[in-house]
Amino acid sequence: MSLENPFVALEPAIIAACANHEKDNHAVLGYRRLILFANYIIKFGDSWCFSSEVQTHDHFAKVTEKDPTAPRVALIHHIFKHEHLTFAIIEPVQTVQVAEDVFVQKVADAVLWMRSQPCPASVALGPLGSGPAWHEIFEGHCAPLPFTSVIALENFLNVAVSKRKRRRKDLVDISISGERLTLTQSDMHRSNFGIDATGRVVIFDFGQIGWLPESLANYTLLSNRAFTFELAARVFGDRLDSVRASSNLASLGQVRVLLWTGANSTLGLDKDGNPISKDNSSMVASL
Repeated sequence: MSLENPFVALEPAIIAACANHEKDNHAVLGYRRLILFANYIIKFGDSWCFSSEVQTHDHFAKVTEKDPTAPRVALIHHIFKHEHLTFAIIEPVQTVQVAEDVFVQKVADAVLWMRSQPCPASVALGPLGSGPAWHEIFEGHCAPLPFTSVIALENFLNVAVSKRKRRRKDLVDISISGERLTLTQSDMHRSNFGIDATGRVVIFDFGQIGWLPESLANYTLLSNRAFTFELAARVFGDRLDSVRASSNLASLGQVRVLLWTGANSTLGLDKDGNPISKDNSSMVASL
């Protein structure tokens, strides 16, 4: 046991508390793997995806801690693994109510700050680590494949577009391979932001934050929800009409329709965006 890290001693009790929470609530609609423990927030999840969320969260908590002009991100005090789960002990952040106009402007500032963050060379798409990319066009919001490049994703999207062209002859292929990767909150719900007592905007929940091509980032802000409608006007300013007119956005909307209405989630492609041969697909099916 580490004498330098007092949080190590809490691990067994946290594991037990989370197991009880899971047992009592896993069937409840809207259940989340999150509990209050002592004076901390505990989040936990399957390591294959949650470890990337924690890694991304922890990275930006450290970045923003050194820059008071940046949005605030709650500090992670301790991260540990047990069996197939990863656990994070997170500082609680108290938020205050502010006028709606102030709230929307501060969230817009946070979105612009996120868009200014460079994509690390180690990231092909999505969060830090090896976790999947997230976006609302994907069924369940989770990318069906661990795409190895933007070109692989572009190929996947255009297979979907080709299927929708049978109904929508006006659709054009999606072009994203030349776009910069943009740090994006794919779940643009107001509950994922707050304002602390000092007036600093807070970014909550890194579950669907990662780097995506700019067209996909723009799509998240151009829904018909009142919150994102107001947000988009402040993020894009005079460019709003031209951004909204992008043919990529219209085609992405049709991709979403296809993927959420029972299509084969991988569209017969591999992670590199190439068609899977019948021999390979038979081999996969037999494993």
